[in-house]
Amino acid sequence: MKYFSYFFYFFTAILIVSCNSIKKPKQESKIIECPKTFFSSENRTYISTEDQSINLDNLSFRADLNNFDYIKECQNFKSLTIYPLDILVIIKPLIITNNKIDLPIYATLLDKDDNLIETQYFSISTNINYNEETNTYHETDFSYTLEIITKKKSAKYIIVGFMLDSEKLKVLN
Repeated sequence: MKYFSYFFYFFTAILIVSCNSIKKPKQESKIIECPKTFFSSENRTYISTEDQSINLDNLSFRADLNNFDYIKECQNFKSLTIYPLDILVIIKPLIITNNKIDLPIYATLLDKDDNLIETQYFSISTNINYNEETNTYHETDFSYTLEIITKKKSAKYIIVGFMLDSEKLKVLN
């Protein structure tokens, strides 16, 4: 019985020492002030068509950046900075046959002197509300969180807009 108690204490000591040695180091994140955010005045509206060329008469839908908020805190984590920016988009169906749409969005990070830090690109997929009883599409609003993660220095400003080609810009102007 004496040897059993020595064995028990020895085995318990080995477990305690080995478990303590494999503890992961505490990964600390630091909460930071979220950057001021703006919507691009030139790229706040997105239009699309199902035809080859785009004009005011054949637009499928129109999407507008409407609002934003930081629901989670911005933070530094190791060498990364994370900005969880929630955006609200309102989509108005025009001549549409498919309720699934993709929206190309960019987020540009600027420093305190308005110098470009970097630009990140996102593709957001959503569905436009459809009423099966009336066979009609309805205005749809949805929110989406842009997880802007960067290794660059902290941003003072973020500018958000839709990516538009020259044809779409011409129609919008």
